[in-house]
Amino acid sequence: MCCLRGRRHSRHFDMSRICDIIVFTFLSLVYLCLLVSCSSSPPKPQGWDEVFGPGPSPRWTQAAVLDPMSRTAVVFGGFSAGNEVWIFSFASRTWARIDAPNGPSPRASPAAISDPARDRMVVVGGLEALGPTDEAWAFDFATHTWSPLPKGPSPRFDMGAATDGIHAWFYGGFVGSQATDELWQLDLESNSWTLLPQSQVRPSPRTNMGIGVNAGSLFIVGGHDTLGVTPGTWQYQFSSQNWTQLSPTGTAGAGAHFASATDTDCGVLLLAGGDHDDNIDVDTTDIFSFSQASFVRLPAMSNFSPSRRHSSLVLEPQSRTLMLFGGIHDPSQLLGDTWLYRLGGCSQ
Repeated sequence: MCCLRGRRHSRHFDMSRICDIIVFTFLSLVYLCLLVSCSSSPPKPQGWDEVFGPGPSPRWTQAAVLDPMSRTAVVFGGFSAGNEVWIFSFASRTWARIDAPNGPSPRASPAAISDPARDRMVVVGGLEALGPTDEAWAFDFATHTWSPLPKGPSPRFDMGAATDGIHAWFYGGFVGSQATDELWQLDLESNSWTLLPQSQVRPSPRTNMGIGVNAGSLFIVGGHDTLGVTPGTWQYQFSSQNWTQLSPTGTAGAGAHFASATDTDCGVLLLAGGDHDDNIDVDTTDIFSFSQASFVRLPAMSNFSPSRRHSSLVLEPQSRTLMLFGGIHDPSQLLGDTWLYRLGGCSQ
């Protein structure tokens, strides 16, 4: 009996001790979690981050598009630039220069779109040393070679360009000294051009607008003609070939000369920098929602500096990173800096 009683007592003692150890361990883990949570540094505020290192010389009005296969931005042309191509790697945050022979001459203010299905960049128009051009060129992303394309619009520059991957659209621009309201469509498979009809109610002729495509419609924001800013936000429905002027909530930070990029995943147009017709450059970035017709400011604890116009903006969707390059700061400071912004989710 003594032995049995002793074993029962020992067993009771062991179970109590095990329970104490479990409770102590649990409380220790809770305390550790609280300690780590309290001591962890807060999330880094969102903002523009400058990238340092060798890159393109200062320039403005350059064309820039995304090569999604290599996750790079491809940049061509611009005032104070040659006819070289520069490639920015989002992965390594570095620039590389490509000297592609037998391509277009140096030019400023060309329009360009990315054509991933055919692994190329399409460049249209621009301002050469002797005046506007009507040339169209394709730059092959894989081989780094140029090839001429059929000509479409008459010689012009400062057009807006957008694409859905099947067609590309080129709107407005300067024809000589006058702005135009022509809308041209390029079939990317056949490389054939069509001048699209437009409704009688339409935007006034303009250049240097923000532009994007979403859900069967083309959208343009602001811009300017020979006299000044041409305000307004417009939607062109491809099915009806009609324009509708929108009344968005909020306002864009600038009236023209934005750098723009479409965020297809979120259905928004991003507008960085710009000015009010060559006056008062801005250093902000706006988000225009295609579906809600609204402008909101991209949250940023730090903006790119200095403020600028005529820069270029490219979005790499996998990392959701914006790249802003170059431009000009009032009155005539050329810029060759590179800035990155890591976007969050689509709620922004």
